[in-house]
Amino acid sequence: MLNRVEISSIRAVLGAALLFAAVVGALIQPQSPARGQEIMRIAAVVNDDVISIYDLAARVKIVVASSNLRDAPELRRQIAPQVLRTLVDEYLQTQEAARLDIAVTERDIEFTIDQIEQKRGMGEGGFDKFVRTHRLDRDALLTQIRAEIAWTKLIRRRLNSAISVGEDEIDEALARLENSRGQPEYRVAEIFLSIESTAQEREIMKTAENLLTQLRQGADFRGIARQFSQSATSAVGGDIGWVILGQLPVEIDTILPAMAPGDISDVVHTFDGVHIIKLIDRRTVLTANPLDSRLHLAQLIVEDFGADSEPVLEQIRLLHAQSENCPDMLRQTANFTSSQSGDLGELRLGDMPQELSQAVQDLQAMQLSAPLPFGRGFRILMVCSRVEAEVELPTRESMRRDIGNRRLELQARRYLRDLRRTAFVDFRV
Repeated sequence: MLNRVEISSIRAVLGAALLFAAVVGALIQPQSPARGQEIMRIAAVVNDDVISIYDLAARVKIVVASSNLRDAPELRRQIAPQVLRTLVDEYLQTQEAARLDIAVTERDIEFTIDQIEQKRGMGEGGFDKFVRTHRLDRDALLTQIRAEIAWTKLIRRRLNSAISVGEDEIDEALARLENSRGQPEYRVAEIFLSIESTAQEREIMKTAENLLTQLRQGADFRGIARQFSQSATSAVGGDIGWVILGQLPVEIDTILPAMAPGDISDVVHTFDGVHIIKLIDRRTVLTANPLDSRLHLAQLIVEDFGADSEPVLEQIRLLHAQSENCPDMLRQTANFTSSQSGDLGELRLGDMPQELSQAVQDLQAMQLSAPLPFGRGFRILMVCSRVEAEVELPTRESMRRDIGNRRLELQARRYLRDLRRTAFVDFRV
């Protein structure tokens, strides 16, 4: 027997055409009295609260603006079902937070807006400018922010204390990481859509395919994840962080080795829903990036060497063999090198111009580079000292936090799933 949510989901599919027409109309048609009545129609009932057609239309407009989507009536029609499901989830989260007396203060909202402005490089006042530029409903946007804050507070207060990470778990995780030294590690972002019944599956797969199309046409992955993903990582644009094979579902593990940084996967079906995966970066586990090595350099510049440079190069090699360090080498060559010669200081290999980094990348302390063209002459780089980047195992505390956060994410998903299953959700169109 179907439960109330499943019955409502089926009714939503059957009435989708009416919903889409109303949403698109609310966004693109001038309002007459009849139109005003239309957009205030009920789109869904969530327990004792109502989501109107206007609420849905306002959120669709926010999603389009914040995700860099190509606005069009067809696009709105495609994303409306998932936007409505997201709104239903937010109502459930807000209702549960209210039941547990979890309040969201104005200070909470102001802090969140400041964070949004900083992370997106908007500058002070950028949030309100964004709202005005895109003609968004500011109250609708604040309602979304308030729901996100309330759910975050709820999860931390309700579930955090129940998350316990044992010392043996930390030992196992550190050992697994050590055993993976030298193997690939992936920084992954996700968009996750939950599938909780067969009645939803076809519609959610279609939504995922539509989102994938938008992403491949240039939509912002972080923006899409923030607006659509049903994972806790949505708050950080879907960024899961660094993972090794075995930490994610096997269906995702299978595709990661063939992906290059920046690639976006096809829709991946797992046991609890569908994912769209973006590979942000890749590196080698517990292996330092050679570009992070720091080199202290000096340069010798010879501007005029006559018809043949070889005698000058031979003299430099001879003096180099006699020098104890870079200052000694600079002093001994001062009578025939340019005044531009001197100490360059300490530089990160990855920050050097390509010509310089290629010339010194394999040199050790007190070694000279091959001559490099410089004006009408040449220059030689000398490595005064070299400090290789080192990578150590994470601390036990950071490992405890990482394990706890992953467990908290699973608990949060289950909490929301249980709220959905016990709720009265009725789609009215």
